[in-house]
Amino acid sequence: MPSIVPNFEYDIFISYRHNDNLDGWVTDFVQNLEKELRSTLKDSVTIYFDKNPQEGLLETHNVGKSLEGKLKCLIFIPIISQTYCDPKSFAWQHEFCAFNKLVKEDRYGRDIKLINGNVASRVLPIKIHDLDTQDKTLLENELGGVLRAIEFIFRSPGVNRPLNSSDKREENANKTFYRDQVNKVANAIKEIITSLKDPMAQTPRSTISDQPTTKKPKNTKLLIAIGASVILLATAGYFVYSKTLSSVKEVTTLDKSIAVLPFVDLSEQKDQGWFGDGLTEEILNSLAHVKGLNVISRTSSFAFKNKNLRIQLIADSLGVNYVVEGSVRKSENGLRITAQLIRAKDGFHIWSNTYDRNTKDIFILQREIAAKIAESLDILLDPKAIKQMQWAGTTNPEAFLAFLKGQGLFLEGHIKRSQLLPYLKKANINFDEAIRLDPDFINPYFFRADFYFHYLLKNEQTVFNDTITEVQAYQLMRTSIEKAIDKSKSEIEKDYYRLYSIMHSNDWSAMRPIIEKVLKSPDAVHLFTYQPFNLAALLTCLGYGEQITSISQGILKNDPLNSAAKRQIIEAMIFSGNYNKAIESIDSMISFDRDGRFNYDKLFCLYQLKRVDEVYNLLKQLDSTTVGSYHSMLAMVFAKRGKLKEAKQIMDKDSRDDYTLHGIEAAYGRAAANSEATKLDKKLVMHHVLLFSYLLSPKNLPFDISATPNFAKRLRQAGIDIKQNL
Repeated sequence: MPSIVPNFEYDIFISYRHNDNLDGWVTDFVQNLEKELRSTLKDSVTIYFDKNPQEGLLETHNVGKSLEGKLKCLIFIPIISQTYCDPKSFAWQHEFCAFNKLVKEDRYGRDIKLINGNVASRVLPIKIHDLDTQDKTLLENELGGVLRAIEFIFRSPGVNRPLNSSDKREENANKTFYRDQVNKVANAIKEIITSLKDPMAQTPRSTISDQPTTKKPKNTKLLIAIGASVILLATAGYFVYSKTLSSVKEVTTLDKSIAVLPFVDLSEQKDQGWFGDGLTEEILNSLAHVKGLNVISRTSSFAFKNKNLRIQLIADSLGVNYVVEGSVRKSENGLRITAQLIRAKDGFHIWSNTYDRNTKDIFILQREIAAKIAESLDILLDPKAIKQMQWAGTTNPEAFLAFLKGQGLFLEGHIKRSQLLPYLKKANINFDEAIRLDPDFINPYFFRADFYFHYLLKNEQTVFNDTITEVQAYQLMRTSIEKAIDKSKSEIEKDYYRLYSIMHSNDWSAMRPIIEKVLKSPDAVHLFTYQPFNLAALLTCLGYGEQITSISQGILKNDPLNSAAKRQIIEAMIFSGNYNKAIESIDSMISFDRDGRFNYDKLFCLYQLKRVDEVYNLLKQLDSTTVGSYHSMLAMVFAKRGKLKEAKQIMDKDSRDDYTLHGIEAAYGRAAANSEATKLDKKLVMHHVLLFSYLLSPKNLPFDISATPNFAKRLRQAGIDIKQNL
């Protein structure tokens, strides 16, 4: 069962020294607390309590990662004993101090405002012993204030021990009764959890005005018909029927912007991430059809995946006023999905709900959530918009689920670049299943082509159990793209996919008229948001750098952390020889550290400006195990410094990247670069390496264009006047 509040693993974490449970005191306390909570709270709460008699984890375990999820809780209860306050102990280091640091960075903070206006800590200490002065000081220094704890201490002359349920009140110098103390803990937990769920008390530092709660009558039948994947129609409703949330004057000045964070996988096996990601993406696609609503796109929203940050911090980073978050947890009979819409400035929960469903009920689930949100906020939508929001590319839920599984593997492979091909191969099994279930479903055709593209680039047949030739892989790639063209619902979408088909052909003659048509389309920003085959780079090389820059800037408006769009802007600067401006742009990018390719773009610009020492110093800060780009750039630096032997040793490594030919020319000279370029020119898709060499330095190619007749022919067909030895 998940936490009461989405994106948290547990409601309560019990921390203790295992020596304090040798007689079972902590176990009994937890059992009694669970009973008391069942009669105190309407909602069931989850408690993490480690019953392992061995204190701490093994030396071979990753302590931080092992506890990372478990410490993601609403309330932390340390059992404070005479031995707990030991800086060397596992409980102190990896539980108490770790939570105290973690909780300060999550969306609520450690100290929260209660409904009654008071402030309480999410660290709820239980004292079972009177403490030595140094232990009390250690605790208060870590907490940054006076220790406030609920005491379970039996005191009598010479006695300082934990209070038990069998102890009599009159015999205890404190006059405390065990059952009463358990009840105090339960009531304190209720007060904290209720306040965390209450939007008026979630941000103690904010000044929140009283909010009217009166709502209009609902037309349930009409709202249930709204349908499909609109998990967040509530946002539109907020701006139409804002009287229940804020003043009219305030609403008219607010920007209508929202981000949907990836639904967190709270399943024990962590095997439902693909479903949560897919659900999130469909929510984004649905909201994009709400007129007047600015929706942050996938790349930027997913940049915060698995990061337990404050909602307001995320909203400020993305420039939005509203955030949607949720979770997915596997149960015996299916999935439990939670979702909630939050106003970022004060944490006000506009809507939240929990659903128990089977994965195959994904479309029904979306309709129910949409109807419930609409019902709660009196939303009425245009029928045309409703129909658009229902479209996920297929009406077959099993086909859609198969695609989501494949997409999850596809994206994970592109993150774990060293394992890209194995991930893409597994993804294609799911894409093929989606196609089998719905042959008219476009997305899986286009996605599965990427595997064959990378297979041809890397020329790795080891990922197949049986042999497949390059020609066969090439045909399978082109067939997938042609199917996407055939299944496309609009002519402009067909043209967009045709560009990929032409790009992977031997004849680029028909490309330019189609490029002109696609770039002028009002859907250009949407179409170019996802480009698996470096289409933007090719168009920049063909002279469309300004248009690609404009489109990329359009993408960044709704997707500010989209590193691909940012790199497209950088590539246009590099292609035009504006290296200084490219460096300035790279240094100002939030995602500089998130995408290693920006590092190498900067290195190349510095190299072109003859700032070799800076290149070398920056290389020393990067991961030397990185294949490809790192080695090529290092070889270029060594060659520039006259260390040709070292440069040659580096370039002897079998790697293909954007800088390969530049590295070979620097280490071995023009003849060697020509020889390598000729080999690449004969490959079915290796013109991409040649293309990037041209993109990086069109006026100073690292090879003679005469060494690549096929590549030169394609460029001439596309209208580029290539001269010998540019």
